[in-house]
Amino acid sequence: MFNKFKMMKNKATQGFTLVEILVVLVIVAILAGLAFVSYRGYVDKGYGSEAQLLLKEVAGASEMYEAMHGGQQTTLDELESKAFIDVSDAQKRKWKVEISGDMFIATSSDEMDGGAGKEVRFDRLTGEFSGYGFEASE
Repeated sequence: MFNKFKMMKNKATQGFTLVEILVVLVIVAILAGLAFVSYRGYVDKGYGSEAQLLLKEVAGASEMYEAMHGGQQTTLDELESKAFIDVSDAQKRKWKVEISGDMFIATSSDEMDGGAGKEVRFDRLTGEFSGYGFEASE
């Protein structure tokens, strides 16, 4: 009886082998890699949504100005100077907005956490968004 207890005690205190620890580390690394890729996609969609809201606001202001004055404005600054829109300084630092006919383009700057040069496009005629943070984007 005493020998059985001693054998159980020795077996219980042996611990894990190096191979078992390495297998667990590899599995954890694979899961962490998958989680990071998924997380990055959510972050990109978040930044894209921020630009989407800004572009919708700019498109609405542009449409309102066009209806009142019979001509579409080409810059965000012009819409702001005529009080059709009020964009926060934080948004202006993160996104540069261009208006080209019925296409509205927000391009990220160095101030944006997602990096510079990312584009979100809004086509006012179709009402569709494309570019950074959207499924159809690169």
